[in-house]
Amino acid sequence: MATEAWQPRIEALETKVVELATQLDQRTKEMAYMYIHSNWTLIRWYLTREQDRAGEGSEIYVRAKNAETLIDGQLTRNLRDIHFEPQAMDVAYRWRIESTVILKENGYTFFD
Repeated sequence: MATEAWQPRIEALETKVVELATQLDQRTKEMAYMYIHSNWTLIRWYLTREQDRAGEGSEIYVRAKNAETLIDGQLTRNLRDIHFEPQAMDVAYRWRIESTVILKENGYTFFD
């Protein structure tokens, strides 16, 4: 009889745990989006500034444009992956590493 009295409380606690886990998962996804978005905004701003300073046709312009295009090309895939990866921040960190590699390949090392 005593265990039956506890059953509603146990079920309520289990429901609350599931609800909190769902909220945590959503917050983690939002954090991963924000991480990628804020880093992409900074990178894009810098590369656009480089393009504007150097002028179209210069070597710096071509490098900056190439880096911007390559990073932008992988952006959609990574944003989509956030929904499917069990650890959403792993996607954000992987995007950051991939972006850093692209930047290094194009002569930019300040994002290390």
